[in-house]
Amino acid sequence: MTTMTTLPRGYDQLPIPFGWFAVALSNEIQNGDIRTMRYFGTEFVLWRGGDGGLRAVDPFCPHLGAHLGVNSNVVGNDLRCPYHHWQFNGDGGVTKIPYTDVIAPSMKRSCLPTWPVEEVDGVVYVWYHPAKAAPKWEVASIPDCPEGEWVLAMTREWIVNIHCREIPENGQDHAHFGAVHGVPFAPKGEMKVDGWIRHNKVEAEMKTPRGLMVGRIETTATGPCQSVVEYKDVTHVVQCQQVSPIDASTTHVRWQMYYAPGLSDGQLRVTQARIRDLLSQVDQDIPIWNNKQSMEKPMLVQGDGPILAYRRNYDRYFDFVPDPVPEAVAAE
Repeated sequence: MTTMTTLPRGYDQLPIPFGWFAVALSNEIQNGDIRTMRYFGTEFVLWRGGDGGLRAVDPFCPHLGAHLGVNSNVVGNDLRCPYHHWQFNGDGGVTKIPYTDVIAPSMKRSCLPTWPVEEVDGVVYVWYHPAKAAPKWEVASIPDCPEGEWVLAMTREWIVNIHCREIPENGQDHAHFGAVHGVPFAPKGEMKVDGWIRHNKVEAEMKTPRGLMVGRIETTATGPCQSVVEYKDVTHVVQCQQVSPIDASTTHVRWQMYYAPGLSDGQLRVTQARIRDLLSQVDQDIPIWNNKQSMEKPMLVQGDGPILAYRRNYDRYFDFVPDPVPEAVAAE
């Protein structure tokens, strides 16, 4: 699904927020693998060492500028530059130069900018901040499953031609659920923010094989673009969503869908149908996302949902001073 309009849409004028962002699934990067990652309008190099740990650094060798994502090698846990075989550790320090034993202490400590990396629930995250400020919160994990261990039903990803702020905002746009997704009645919900975490609860009447029933959607969003969504209606589905900016106008969306263990055949069929319905809603949204214009002053009316409250909260991720202070807000 591509962008059809040729008119300016304004997303390239928006800043890229700071935060933790998904850049891969863990099983996509094996020991010894090196990847050049392109996100946030820039590049960095990610590799997995012999100990299984991930490291990430800026792409150009500080010696004579070779790109460390091209023809490099992993040696133990270090990244070896292809040009002169300098080796770097995950702290950006030089560990070896094959033709000299004299390495300045400052070079050993760090001479190559690094990127914080975390792996949580099978997803690889890096911390992005344009001023290289340290991480301000931890990556969230999937909540505990009351019945044991969650079952991973599927993973899915999309590239969307829109700014990353718009994807989570979709959940605040209550009126679109009927127009785009066929929800019979406009949902009712609330939004609350506590520190870097946003909580949303929405109730809506949904069509099911048993007729209309009230379903609950509970979202816990940590930072600008990581969320865990629980759908509680005919079944219980957990959706882990990561929204990562490739640049200001292009976004990489990832989903991992889970359900509880021990379902009967009938319950499993209902759960699989629910997951298919959720996936179809993304396919319905994407043509609109790919062609809509950025509206910084939207003409909103009663019933549109807490869109402005969401944006006011999101604006702090555009505040690139070293230590912005989170504020608690609430919107009905």
